Amino acid sequence: MSREINSAISLYIGHFRKKVQRLKDYALDPEDLLLKKNILVSVLDALSRTTSNYADGTRGRFTGIVANFGDWPNHSRVSAPHISYFLRNLRSPAYESARAFIAEIIRKNSHGGFVTLSSDPEFEDMKKLWPAQADQKLVNQLSLSSFTHLNLLYEYRNSLVHELREPGRGMEFHENHNEPFYHGMTTIEIDGSSMSKTLELVYPLNFYFLLTENVINNVERYLRKSAIDPYCCYRFGSSWVGELNQ
Repeated sequence: MSREINSAISLYIGHFRKKVQRLKDYALDPEDLLLKKNILVSVLDALSRTTSNYADGTRGRFTGIVANFGDWPNHSRVSAPHISYFLRNLRSPAYESARAFIAEIIRKNSHGGFVTLSSDPEFEDMKKLWPAQADQKLVNQLSLSSFTHLNLLYEYRNSLVHELREPGRGMEFHENHNEPFYHGMTTIEIDGSSMSKTLELVYPLNFYFLLTENVINNVERYLRKSAIDPYCCYRFGSSWVGELNQ
């Protein structure tokens, strides 16, 4: 690897490390912590330029960098509560085995404490019970693959970027949550006529920091090993339309 590429990688990675470290130190009102998550997914988006092809879409770039460089062992697991919502729309008896399997997982985890993602089924195990192809769109362009934590993280990213909100009703109860988790929630109608119990999924702020730092470290190793100049993955110039810059 040439000295120029090596220096370019150091400058590029150093830029993002500095941004993330400064972000950790920023004091925000608890209601505004989602702003930090918003910036961190933007960092992941930016870094994904160096690990994808020009023709790759935003979803492919984002999920690709998380899956390949995030060191997140549970990214391929399927969220049991989210699949249960999906199964409400799949009335065919062909899905009865999947319904029973997911219902039992939810029953076991509805104990009132925090539930880790290791309780969720692996994607390959769900595929064995799924009567359709894992990527077959069944309802509203959704498939079994839509409910892996990797793809749910992308949905979270979209809520942050496009709506400035966090999806779901989950809560971070303290600052020491480092990994995603579920917690139980009971919702009662105002008139007391009905009550529902759910398992709410939470991706806490510390998880976003850990994930982003893992990606930065692993992308640095990848760029050096592959001798990739990261700045060649962007178009710089006076035009705001990148394709018009040389």
